[in-house]
Amino acid sequence: MKFRYRLIFFIIGLIGLGIMVWQSDVTHIDWTSIWNVKTLLLFVGLLGLWLVIYIIHTLCYYVILGRDGDNIPFFSLLKVCTSGFALNSVTPAGLVGGEPYRIMALKKYCSTERASSSTLTFSLFYIMGHVAMWLTGSVVFLAMGFSLRSVLGVLSVITIVVTAGILLAFFLSKRLGFVKPFMRFLTKIPFLKKPMTKFYEKNEASYIEIDENIKAFRATRARFWTVFVLQFLSRLLECAEYYLIFLFLGQEINFFGGVVLLTMASLIGNLMFIIPMQAGTREGGLIMALDFLHIEASVGVVGALIYRIRDLTCILIGISLILFDKKKKEKEAQLAEVAEPETQISEGEHAESAEDTVSSAEDIAPPQEETAVPPDHPPTKENDPDIEE
Repeated sequence: MKFRYRLIFFIIGLIGLGIMVWQSDVTHIDWTSIWNVKTLLLFVGLLGLWLVIYIIHTLCYYVILGRDGDNIPFFSLLKVCTSGFALNSVTPAGLVGGEPYRIMALKKYCSTERASSSTLTFSLFYIMGHVAMWLTGSVVFLAMGFSLRSVLGVLSVITIVVTAGILLAFFLSKRLGFVKPFMRFLTKIPFLKKPMTKFYEKNEASYIEIDENIKAFRATRARFWTVFVLQFLSRLLECAEYYLIFLFLGQEINFFGGVVLLTMASLIGNLMFIIPMQAGTREGGLIMALDFLHIEASVGVVGALIYRIRDLTCILIGISLILFDKKKKEKEAQLAEVAEPETQISEGEHAESAEDTVSSAEDIAPPQEETAVPPDHPPTKENDPDIEE
């Protein structure tokens, strides 16, 4: 990708990150009581956990790319994947900045069509991973004995019905496709009909392309299920983050509590998808879930703050990686400029040596004397009038 394009994505990411930091109200936080050596170790551990999560997403990309993935260095694909998530986090509605960036970055290693199809397929499986996590978390929430009459209880029941239907349609839609029929279904919902119809007509070609890619990808069941399982595994690791944070804060919470916390925070945050980085909405869902887990709101605020700072750090790293290979590109260009004159000189020397070889061959070869070719018949008076009798 050309440097000016990477610079544009970098600036977009910085602006979005700046807006998120500016909107965050952290003036009431007692930083001296939060940050110490143990908290720093926790923070480093969480960054390591997210490195593993990004590696899993990168492996999903490799499986989707197939043979084309052999041409891409692992760190390059990891960088593209991480930066794409960072751009998605700071742009409204998600998938606005990250997907175009990934497509443009992957065009260096494969065709534009292949880069687009693999990115769209990855995005769909990423969404399905969220859907599977929401279904799992809602079931766990109800299984832990929470009331169906509560707001989160009603939301969990609705989530189970909707997500189960989506996953069932995703697994069974082999002939008709999934994305196009689903988006067409949204255009028939009364409150969504007008905006979704316009959105559907504008992106219909993309929906058809995604469905065709998924149909082709389904031909290899092993790859299909590998990507889906890896995506679900990455969500379980995200649950482990909440579990570790509140365990560190002295709360008696098990891993299933972490599943509930991630599900409610992610679900409510994504319901307000137009807000960049789910600012405020994710924390709202987290606080509601903490209330049902009998965790004090003050502890929840600290836990949400630790999560948010980790999130901002990952976003900053991802945005910074967009410009990571600038020096490498400049170095390669300098080496190419140095190598070009040497190539021209070697070609000139080769041409001169060829000319010298030809001249030497001409000098060595003996001169050829002209020889008369004997006639087929000796001359006679009949055919040569100059001969006298």
